[in-house]
Amino acid sequence: MQRNTIIKFFAKIPQFLLAFVTTILIVYFWQNPTFGQSQANVIVDFAAPQATNSVSGMLHGIDPQNPPDSMITPLKPKLWRAGRLDTYDRVVKAGAEFQLVVSDLWGYGANPNGWPYQNYPAWEAFVRQLAQQNKGKKILWDVWNEPDWANPFWAGTREQFFETYKRAYQVLRQELGQEAIIGGPSIAIYSKEYLTAFLNYCKANKLEVNFLSWHELNDDYILFVDDHLIEARRNFIQSPSYASLKIKNLYVNEIVGEVGQYRPGDILGYFYNLEKGQADGACRACWGSLGPNKVSNCFNNTLAGMVTPNSFQPRAAWWANKAYADGASSRVRSQSSSERVVALASKSNSSGKAQVLLGYFDRNNSSSIRLNVTLANLKQLNVAQNGKIHLKLEKIPNAQEAAVQKLVILKEENVSIGNGTLKYVIPNFGLHEAYVLTIG
Repeated sequence: MQRNTIIKFFAKIPQFLLAFVTTILIVYFWQNPTFGQSQANVIVDFAAPQATNSVSGMLHGIDPQNPPDSMITPLKPKLWRAGRLDTYDRVVKAGAEFQLVVSDLWGYGANPNGWPYQNYPAWEAFVRQLAQQNKGKKILWDVWNEPDWANPFWAGTREQFFETYKRAYQVLRQELGQEAIIGGPSIAIYSKEYLTAFLNYCKANKLEVNFLSWHELNDDYILFVDDHLIEARRNFIQSPSYASLKIKNLYVNEIVGEVGQYRPGDILGYFYNLEKGQADGACRACWGSLGPNKVSNCFNNTLAGMVTPNSFQPRAAWWANKAYADGASSRVRSQSSSERVVALASKSNSSGKAQVLLGYFDRNNSSSIRLNVTLANLKQLNVAQNGKIHLKLEKIPNAQEAAVQKLVILKEENVSIGNGTLKYVIPNFGLHEAYVLTIG
């Protein structure tokens, strides 16, 4: 209806009728404050268990003493990517697999011998000594970091990197035998074309790639993470043509970009899509801190920015990772009407209670949403007393670098579950925020 037509229409309405209509509209809007607000619907089924791999992991972030174990243990890391060997014992103690970035120890262009392709004998001698010094350790050997990224990680051609991988692989296999786990290429951006070329080279040269790895660091493309994993698994692991490479695992060994590093909603978006794509492991990347005087979160012992420097207080990112780790082993099915609202539901967290972990991320929208959560088959949890269950809602705020000492309880109540299905509403779910709904 055009503007002039609307004006003419209202001009013909008698004054008493116009007043009546206005009153009705005021009452309607007052009782429906979410009119015009975006909504999303989530359904959780506690009777539908989902087998999944925990994708909780880390890049760098510690030294042999700091941060304290009390900040690491609750995160239950499964994969740790490191460029130093003196953290090996801490990583293994924490329950994670230790993935060593060989190129970090070589030093990229800063090595006196230059790049490996400038002195292959020196490169081979370096890898051989490294292997001999670490026999008996369970190490995942990640040959080179981001060889597709010219500055600062690689100055040669793609073919020169392939040759660098070949020479490292051959030395590691000679020194460590068939049990050694060697892989890559740990490229900065997922590229089917690059991975295909790399694997074809390895196949032609009778090399193995025991794990295939790449990075997902663009916070605008969180939704593509699962697609990349599904494509890689179908084209490479499941393809008979690459069987000789003995690819066992897909690792996204750097996740979460610089913008999203402190945003709990975005972090959960990565976790959800990594699980959906069935990643075998993932590592939180490290970036510079905020503000004009950026300090690298890789080497200040902050768990890649999840805790504050020196005082080691938890940030919102730490709480998001902890809540994820709490429920990863007992995942149940969840569905969302919006691909930018994710739900990671679990039958039992570290306290033995069911939980639903919710996150909201979006690169275009900045408004809050109304989230309607349906909890189905609650009787499967066996936690009801007198037909009621206890619900506790906590918020993980988008607090950026500020310390978050504890989560604030927004709402706590006992609710009747009736036939076992319950509707729960979060009226103003802020962008980049996360919530933990605990049941029990």
